[in-house]
Amino acid sequence: MEDDPVPGPSKPRSSSPELKLADLEGFAIYPLSWCPHLELLPPQDHQQINIKQPCSKCNDAKENWICLHCEKILCSRYVNSHMVDHAEEEFHVLTLSFSDLSVWCYGCDNYVDNKLLYPAKNAAHRDKFGEDMVDSYGEENQQLTISLS
Repeated sequence: MEDDPVPGPSKPRSSSPELKLADLEGFAIYPLSWCPHLELLPPQDHQQINIKQPCSKCNDAKENWICLHCEKILCSRYVNSHMVDHAEEEFHVLTLSFSDLSVWCYGCDNYVDNKLLYPAKNAAHRDKFGEDMVDSYGEENQQLTISLS
């Protein structure tokens, strides 16, 4: 069956265009577990974050983020893009969303999830839901955090 066009374990794929994960409908988003910009963050001491606080520039309260470098509250790219402007002007690239408590890195252009972000995420979670977030980072990440301190 040498004329069989279907590739298999011993037959290489043809030179058809590659299928990329981003081309698939319904694909999952996987945050980076590390990004080099985490090293730029000051020591995290987030005792309290008020997720209802409005944007410090336009006073909009719909969809805001907190800068994890300086704790400024600014609106998202879908409102007036004040956080995007801040990231570009100040190179404060790591931000936490009040909507879904995700962390976005403008420098890496990706979501990030790392134990170092837990204090900020937990403070926002506590304000939003009235209880602490489950710490699911595990022993391996705790050792990584200690070695970076």
